[in-house]
Amino acid sequence: MARKPAVLVTGANGEIGHGLIHRLADLGTFDILALDVRPLETDLARRCAATVVGDVLDRHLLDRAMGEFEISVIFHLAAILSTRAEFVPETAHEVNVQGTLNLLHLAVEEARSIGRPVKFLFPSSIAVYGLGNLSAKRAAGRVAEDVGLAPITMYGCGKLYCEHLGRYYARHYRQLAAQSQPAGVDFRSIRFPGLISAFTTPSGGTSDYAPEMLHAASRRRPYACFVRE
Repeated sequence: MARKPAVLVTGANGEIGHGLIHRLADLGTFDILALDVRPLETDLARRCAATVVGDVLDRHLLDRAMGEFEISVIFHLAAILSTRAEFVPETAHEVNVQGTLNLLHLAVEEARSIGRPVKFLFPSSIAVYGLGNLSAKRAAGRVAEDVGLAPITMYGCGKLYCEHLGRYYARHYRQLAAQSQPAGVDFRSIRFPGLISAFTTPSGGTSDYAPEMLHAASRRRPYACFVRE
């Protein structure tokens, strides 16, 4: 039985996931396989070819999905965000790092199966930067991509490490093997600052004060900001 071509979106219920699924569905170029630990809302689910409730740590679930779908693009959005990650750092590391590793392995296997590279799109974060203290941040000015990479949060540590993992899978995978071949992973990443969505409420980022403020204002509710002036 032939597998059905699709793009995989993990963390489909998140702020990026909502907008991305609607955009992909509007384009009509791809069938969408959506994965999240919570069921998708009906309006969002009907825009997908299939939805799966599950965890990126569940290798058996990922294998089953691969058995049914031919995945050419992976949007790996699933993560434990920065604030929550500080309360459960070990769990955050497992989900954010091991989950990404599982998806990279899936991309390798899928590239071998379909005979062409699999695009792997990974949202990183400005949490990968760490400049010590507020004075250092103010003095630094514009920061280059490869400067100040000393994150102080588990979320930032995981994002930076996953950038390195993506580079390894894209350029150096099994480089000492007797018959070394490219893994077939076309890894792409962008470091996002805080995100603001008009359609979803924030879910645990340290920069979520901005969207929380806007959502509270839209409901005419007071809001106490949790950051310094």
